[in-house]
Amino acid sequence: MTPEKKHAPPAVHHYIPIFYSKRWASGSPAMLTRYALWRPGIVAVDRKAPKGVGWEPNGYSFDGFTGDDAEVVETDLMKPKDGAASGVLGRLEKHGASGSWNNDDRYAWTWFIVSLLVRGPEDVQSAKRNISVEWANPDQRMEARYQKLLTEFPTMRDSAHPTLKEYIASMGEDYGKRLGVKIMAHVTEQKEISFAIANMQWEVRRISGIRSLLTSDRPVRRDYPFKSKNTLVTIPIGPKAVFLAAHSQQVIERAFRGGDSEFVRRNNLHVVRQARQFVFASDAGNREWVTKNIAKEPQPGFFDFIRGTGAKPRA
Repeated sequence: MTPEKKHAPPAVHHYIPIFYSKRWASGSPAMLTRYALWRPGIVAVDRKAPKGVGWEPNGYSFDGFTGDDAEVVETDLMKPKDGAASGVLGRLEKHGASGSWNNDDRYAWTWFIVSLLVRGPEDVQSAKRNISVEWANPDQRMEARYQKLLTEFPTMRDSAHPTLKEYIASMGEDYGKRLGVKIMAHVTEQKEISFAIANMQWEVRRISGIRSLLTSDRPVRRDYPFKSKNTLVTIPIGPKAVFLAAHSQQVIERAFRGGDSEFVRRNNLHVVRQARQFVFASDAGNREWVTKNIAKEPQPGFFDFIRGTGAKPRA
């Protein structure tokens, strides 16, 4: 008898990986506080285990795929790279950013930071919407870009289809969906941004005082464009520790001119206001403040951002 093929469990879209959310858990058993904006003005506050937050089932699955094919973005792209980033996070927690770094470790961590900019539920839905719909019915802008490509490379005209629509039709009915999976993989790379962060000066700062850092479904704070000499990238890696990247030590020190407490206040304000729906904390001590500020200036989804359409506040 031929054994029945076993498929993996349904893919789970982790927009806040478990290894990351664990850093906010406290107590025994380890728990964290989740603030959830379910609709304008309604914020639910509850305690959750790290494995119970930051995910949704089949979030990466594009319509038209089943079985293992539907899970490829999560199982073949996200999971292996999250594993590598988890190891780097352990090193940052234990030793900070000191010592020598090989390229693999450095880019594993920068990939994780960049992925948090583009892997939220809204990002994935935006990718599905923009890729599948647009590539099924290319507009004039896309057709113009295709014709420009043929003009720049005239030798292609002998073998290429005369129009983009004909080219897409020749690739089969699910080409837009298959391309969507490939582009979803590509946007999480964002090699130019990863390269910029990888070549910055890194530091892990331990926070003193009673204030604690918060995180959210949009935890990466960036001041100024990546190419600016004043840019500062921060990502809390625990209630009392933050990873920082900048082009100079002066920029990092400038962020702490008002002391640790003022840095935490400003960073929390960014992280909470740019959240789309969820904020996470080690306790419920900021309940009133989080409820007032959550998602007031939500960060746009990646595809909406590059198309020039921003996110609207939820409340």
